[in-house]
Amino acid sequence: MTVRPFRHSFKVWAQDQDWPELREVWIEADRGGFWDAVWLNDHLYAPRGEESRPIMDGWTLFGGLAAITTRIRFGTMLTANTFRHPVLLAKQAVTLDRMSQGRLELGVGAGWHEREHEAFDIDLPPVRERFDMLEETFQILHGLMTEEVFDFEGKYRTISSARFEPKPVQKPRPPFVIGGSGPRRTIPLAARWADQWNYPDFTSEPDLFVASLRRLDEACEEFGRERSEIEVSVQFRYPGDPAETADLAATYRELGANHVLVSFMPPTSTDLPPRIAEALGG
Repeated sequence: MTVRPFRHSFKVWAQDQDWPELREVWIEADRGGFWDAVWLNDHLYAPRGEESRPIMDGWTLFGGLAAITTRIRFGTMLTANTFRHPVLLAKQAVTLDRMSQGRLELGVGAGWHEREHEAFDIDLPPVRERFDMLEETFQILHGLMTEEVFDFEGKYRTISSARFEPKPVQKPRPPFVIGGSGPRRTIPLAARWADQWNYPDFTSEPDLFVASLRRLDEACEEFGRERSEIEVSVQFRYPGDPAETADLAATYRELGANHVLVSFMPPTSTDLPPRIAEALGG
């Protein structure tokens, strides 16, 4: 059975703040030593508020993050699978993994924001098709990063005798992160492919997490996989109070989480993550 250290991470949004502010948040988190990872979302439109609110590209920002930090891990929560061909995503991921000396955590989701797809003429298929495409993406990402020559023939993508170099620093590849609580598609997908499953709790109802964790146990058994191989993380929005944040983190730890992720609403002040770290025991 895998024994995991408990991890703490936070998420900042690439909207409503510019590079200098994000840069300082990341440098402080890296220097402070408490936080294990930082996350960005992946959107073309601000997912909250007016469409006119500014937002930058998370994957491009990660290049800066990799260059200005030395310790902290980072990843997308989550990359929209509809935005990029899986081969391009794989190349971006490996490049960042090498730039950071193996600190990338690769989160990918099916995509959901209808308005940004409509505005920028990006296809957003029906939900079932999106999850079928996401399943293929994980197969392709894994194969390209681990096999010398990779072939794949799916319903949506075909890869023909492809060589993919260089390989990532992390072996066999950067950890896959799958987020969501859907019992029919998301959780079984996590049971098959995830190194980390992220449960998004935006309603502050921990009891619902217990039911989803039970479903993950069932899905792992269906796939013949030990659930202990999967890091269980819980994402919740910062409630506005450090003590309440610490209480939520403690509750989820008691319920079976290995990792809590605090999502800070934009803009995020430089001093907020250190204050929350102190409340969490850092």
